[in-house]
Amino acid sequence: MTSEGIMHILTSRVFLTILASLVIVAGVFLVASYQLDHWTETIVETNTELTKQTVQRIANASRPVLDSLSSIGLFRKENLTKEESRALDTLLASIVEGAVSTIIGMEGGFYFAHVDELLGYSWPTSTPPAPAYGPAPRSYPIIREQLIATVRQSRALVEYHEFDFATFPLATEPLVEDGVTVGAVWARIHVERELPSSVLARWLNYGIVLSLVTLFIVFLMSLRMRARIAAIRHGLERLQTDFAYRLPVQRGVFGAITSSINAMVDSRAREQLEREQLERDLHQQDKMAMLGKLVAGVAHEVKTPLAIIKTRIQLWQQDLRNLGPSAEAGAILSEDTIQIVLKEINRLSGLLKRLLVFSKPVGSNRRNVDLNKLVDQTVSFIRAEADERQIALTVVVDNHVPHLWIDPQAVEQVLLNVYANAMDAMAAGGIMEIQTMVESASNTASVFIRDTGHGIPPEVRNKVFDPFFTTKEHGAGLGLYISQEIVRSHGGTIDFRPRAQAGTECCIRLPLHTHDTRQS
Repeated sequence: MTSEGIMHILTSRVFLTILASLVIVAGVFLVASYQLDHWTETIVETNTELTKQTVQRIANASRPVLDSLSSIGLFRKENLTKEESRALDTLLASIVEGAVSTIIGMEGGFYFAHVDELLGYSWPTSTPPAPAYGPAPRSYPIIREQLIATVRQSRALVEYHEFDFATFPLATEPLVEDGVTVGAVWARIHVERELPSSVLARWLNYGIVLSLVTLFIVFLMSLRMRARIAAIRHGLERLQTDFAYRLPVQRGVFGAITSSINAMVDSRAREQLEREQLERDLHQQDKMAMLGKLVAGVAHEVKTPLAIIKTRIQLWQQDLRNLGPSAEAGAILSEDTIQIVLKEINRLSGLLKRLLVFSKPVGSNRRNVDLNKLVDQTVSFIRAEADERQIALTVVVDNHVPHLWIDPQAVEQVLLNVYANAMDAMAAGGIMEIQTMVESASNTASVFIRDTGHGIPPEVRNKVFDPFFTTKEHGAGLGLYISQEIVRSHGGTIDFRPRAQAGTECCIRLPLHTHDTRQS
């Protein structure tokens, strides 16, 4: 897996983890908020309905008492004495207490317009200490204002009030005597202790703090994770250029990843070393096998001329013994026998010159060379011989062929070897075409040598580059072998293939990247 792939997977997991955390937190808050609102609404509705029923119960319970108070003209008095006010307050409070005593937290009382006072206040289920003189001072004006509005409008009112930590529904019911609204009755119940906000608000605050802390931790973990991922990515990038580098050891999941990568790189390094050693061993075996073939070839090639020279010398020795010490050299040595010896010596000398090619690096004298000019130059060397053999030469060059960084003398030797083979194949004359071109598909500069000769027999086509293999009567079999070594040293290829009509085509390909840009 590439560094980009690992980076993508790990960063995706980090992103998904953060996103999932945010979704979970948001979901929890939404559900909690919905439940809180629903719970609050239910509590308020239930207690509001209970308050309405309670105020109606108080009003119904006070009806007989109010009728009797009306008969004695109490509601026509603008001022009540203390005794009357105290007695009335006690009477009304007993009525309220009887109506609310079964409801925890419910309180209520009366209001009379002509005296503008709240009387009969009762809260029997209150926790100690119970209020002694009516509603709390902050609630008093709220209750009084709604009672005055009820008297003025002569209709029942139900309102929901909240301030500071007090929350309560307040229900008021008008009191009507002889068609006149003389006052009102009220009831309320505190619900703040039942509301979930007082409980859940604290937990929501804890949840918000915990969520923020969690997100901060996740953020820090993601930063650290990204740093560790970046270290792995940089390590993988460095491994591409420094194969000896190893990723730093980490802990956890990333430690397993880095350990696996290092183990894989170590394994690849061992495989590379083993492969290089194997290649060296195979190359050495090839060299030894080639050396064996060269030695066998040299022995075979040297054996015949040495035997001829030895025979001639032995004949001269025999003639000297037969003629005696007074014999003249001219009587023994003839021009023909001397030429035979010289010919065989020259044959050995030529063989040694070919073998000297292996004693120096192939293509060691490289420089920028115009391939087209080199081809024209080599063609000029063979033109006279081609004319003598009645061989027509055709040269087609591609002007787009760039200069190549090659050894011109070595490449010239390759071209001349191929020219010579092509002309030898056309004993009765023919046509030889030399063409240069740039092959974009293989990124090479190529030289094609085509002839109309007898071609290469299929049974020997795979042996043409073997050292000392030849089909010529007096050939040494080293020309094409040396040519192949020269082309390979330049990073190119050379091959022969039959033509569709007749003859053979040789293709020499030299890579364009051998051009040394430092010299251009």
